[in-house]
Amino acid sequence: MPLWNPLLGHLLAFVPLVKTLPEDRQQPDVFEALCKLHERKDGDSVVYLDAWPFSVPLVIICSPTLAAQACSQEHDLCKSPMLQSFFNPLAGGENLFTMNGPEWKRSRALFNPGFSGNYILQQTSHIIDEAEIYVEILREHARKGDIFSLDDVTCWYLMDVIGSVTLDSRLHSQRRYNPLATALRRQIRWHVLESEKWLRWNPARPFVQWYSSYEMDSYIGNELDKRYAEWTQDEASTRSIIHLALQGYMAHQKDKARPTRLDQAFKKRATIQIRLFLFAGHDSTSSTICYCFYLLESHPEVLAKLRAEHDAVLGSNIEETASNLREQPTLLNQIPYTTAVIKEALRLFPPASAMRGGDPSVQLKDDRGNLYPTDGMNMWILHSALQHHPDYWPEPLSFIPERWLVGPGDPLYPVKGGWRPFEHGPRNCLGQTLAMQDVKITLALTVRYKQRL
Repeated sequence: MPLWNPLLGHLLAFVPLVKTLPEDRQQPDVFEALCKLHERKDGDSVVYLDAWPFSVPLVIICSPTLAAQACSQEHDLCKSPMLQSFFNPLAGGENLFTMNGPEWKRSRALFNPGFSGNYILQQTSHIIDEAEIYVEILREHARKGDIFSLDDVTCWYLMDVIGSVTLDSRLHSQRRYNPLATALRRQIRWHVLESEKWLRWNPARPFVQWYSSYEMDSYIGNELDKRYAEWTQDEASTRSIIHLALQGYMAHQKDKARPTRLDQAFKKRATIQIRLFLFAGHDSTSSTICYCFYLLESHPEVLAKLRAEHDAVLGSNIEETASNLREQPTLLNQIPYTTAVIKEALRLFPPASAMRGGDPSVQLKDDRGNLYPTDGMNMWILHSALQHHPDYWPEPLSFIPERWLVGPGDPLYPVKGGWRPFEHGPRNCLGQTLAMQDVKITLALTVRYKQRL
């Protein structure tokens, strides 16, 4: 661990470190650099950090073995309370990211059917509806030759996808104003404060956050009422995640008379989870799409292989790709090189990390037999440090999609548990299948255009 100061803990270790990093560094970059400097040489990759007064002590985990233990069903460790201050204002309350115990299990079980592989595959046509608008917007920018924020354009696109798949409602936020999408983007801007730190001290901030939350709750609540009315009249198409959640909820109420209005407690819980899906799903998937474009532009040999796979599997005429996928969505399961490109982009640029609370009864054990106590600490599985670590990844900073296509005997073969963008264990990412499907469809409809964007 870094040199400890009795007053400032390990905070002084960051001062010289920050000076060596670019000005546009992100928080994980700083901690990754810290881990490289101070991890044990006679044990697995882990660093203890006294972060007072900003948090309880941290155990920063950069080892697949220790990460697997921290997230295992055997220990069933709770999510850290630190996550609540970040996620709850965005979701509107306790959500799947911050819940623990039976409450989390009930909520997870309610939404599991809507995120299954087969069900997400059935949503292909609806994802393509939004993707075609996205492609046209990109082509408009390409024809104009202007400079624009790819992340912003992609975020609006993913917002429309998630709105369609979860609520059975097209938001159309890519082309026009939508109250739900706009309110969420505003809430993120005033809450995350990464690029506009002055907003933290703006006296209007509490009102803006309250009003944005009110707008989101009202919009989602109205949509839930519509879906419930359709469900009670047996008119529901059962094509959206919320329809399946309604079915699951009402199945537990089968001995009760069907109410004319949706139960308000369920409505509140569902609204919170949908807000979470919209935030977590659109932001992380957008960054993955942008990084895929960046990596493909930087590696023309990979782009050529990707285009060749799409020609062979999806048809050589790109104008027919959308219709081909609508007719045969299982084609998305037949493009392994595309999957490898996405997985490698997620390895190099993981959108998040994982955190668990420690426990007096839990000590992590590395492959050398070293024990690591966790009582009174937060365990931070730092995905970027783990997925860039040379002990686990040959050529860790190189973009090599082929590492996902080789067999176990190959030096490039990924180490077990080393790839964790969606995490592992019982609390893995609920939306990972939808995220992968979104990126596959996006690449299928874009990468063969020769015009530079």
